[in-house]
Amino acid sequence: MNFLPEDSDIDYTASALIIQDGEILFIDHEKLGKWLQPGGHIDENETPDQAARREVREETGLEIDFIEGSQPESFSIEEDLPRPFHVNIHRIRDGHLHCDFMYLATVVAEGEATHGHEHSGLKWFSRSELKDEELRMPDNVRRTALKALDENR
Repeated sequence: MNFLPEDSDIDYTASALIIQDGEILFIDHEKLGKWLQPGGHIDENETPDQAARREVREETGLEIDFIEGSQPESFSIEEDLPRPFHVNIHRIRDGHLHCDFMYLATVVAEGEATHGHEHSGLKWFSRSELKDEELRMPDNVRRTALKALDENR
């Protein structure tokens, strides 16, 4: 049984909930006007975990390591990829959906963002800040972030 709307078009995306000192990093997404985890579209010939790393680096300048699993350095015959913490499908507009592979990560190095123009700023959010109902953040992102903090104390 297919629960997706007929004739819908799906883009695959990857993102990361970056945890540090009991807080999670979000970007103030310029185009959408919401606080979201760094991430974006998966490019051709790119795995979801590679896309999450690239998008985080481009948007924040941060190099990350995944909390669940590590990325292979090269491909031989078969490789296990890091396991996403959460996978979500959501409507962008009528007929267009995004399926997002969301990873948990930690910061291993800081650099310079090359795509900082895509957001209006970065902020580390605590558990109490994430619970604020007035926060411009999608409910599913808020719930997943709180779950990530609960599971990584």
